[in-house]
Amino acid sequence: MKPTRHIRLSHSTSTASRWFRAAEAEGNFMGIRYGRVPHASEEVEWSFVPHTVCDGIGGFVRLLRERGAEIPMVPQSKHACRGLIGPFWRLWCASRGDQHCADRGDWKRLEEPGTGPSDAVAWHLFTEEETMVIRENARREPCSVNSLLLKHLDDAIRPEIKRPDLTIPWMIPVNMRGAIRHPDDTENHVSCVHLQIAAADSPAMIHQQLHRRLEEGEHQANQLLLGLGKFLSHAAKVGYLTKDRTKPAGNIGSFSNLGVWDTEKRIVTNDSWLFCPPVVRGQLLGAGCVTFQNRLGLSLQGHTHMPPLVAGNLMKRWLCGLRRRKNNVE
Repeated sequence: MKPTRHIRLSHSTSTASRWFRAAEAEGNFMGIRYGRVPHASEEVEWSFVPHTVCDGIGGFVRLLRERGAEIPMVPQSKHACRGLIGPFWRLWCASRGDQHCADRGDWKRLEEPGTGPSDAVAWHLFTEEETMVIRENARREPCSVNSLLLKHLDDAIRPEIKRPDLTIPWMIPVNMRGAIRHPDDTENHVSCVHLQIAAADSPAMIHQQLHRRLEEGEHQANQLLLGLGKFLSHAAKVGYLTKDRTKPAGNIGSFSNLGVWDTEKRIVTNDSWLFCPPVVRGQLLGAGCVTFQNRLGLSLQGHTHMPPLVAGNLMKRWLCGLRRRKNNVE
């Protein structure tokens, strides 16, 4: 295995970064995981970019620029927002729990938590042809690749849940560039929405739920809640997060998609890339994907109290679901 790099960056003063520093002070490892896979290699060079400075997209841009890529504009994303009252109400209700949802105590196999990056890590890199098939399958649903991947990830973790029939709450990060601006385009321009996925939900249903939550402004509501943190001290933020993470209610996993990069292969490189968001206390799993030069890469990691072998089993089931869908379509 190639050596791991922990990248040190300058301090960020954005409100989101202050929350991530509070999460770090609470005892979470807040490095965003990126994997560089050289051409024809089975080894990964892992790098960790601090989430206290960058979001997932920003960290990836920094790594590409570090290697000579010219990326003048970081991807922008604007979503319609119908209002905030409804999203605030649903966020408040979600914080109180739901008897139909799995909670943070429903994971079967846990060990004593460790420190630093998780040892429970798995990854897979698709060929260009396989990536194209996945896109075609998503179009047939119809849904986004994001929703198709999330459906099969949700299916993959259900055998690890004590009651796999329950609805599973997921956190989905949202790129807020275009709606908010910071002096450095790689800083934290991040919010999120929360999905609740039932076992019987189709990829199209997940796609529709995600877009409904974006249209209703849930990401904007979460961004405003993050912004209220400017009125809290660092100690108050740490205390709030510590209390919140002890609640049984809340998402038990996150799934982040960095999107599609350099389809025309203008960046001169033989590398492929992987990405995975950090996993904070209270969550059990983080999964991420990025499509670079027409190759989709998947990564997942458990919290530091997940046994290492579980990640490999989850990845196998995730891939098995995607391949079954390919065979069913064809």
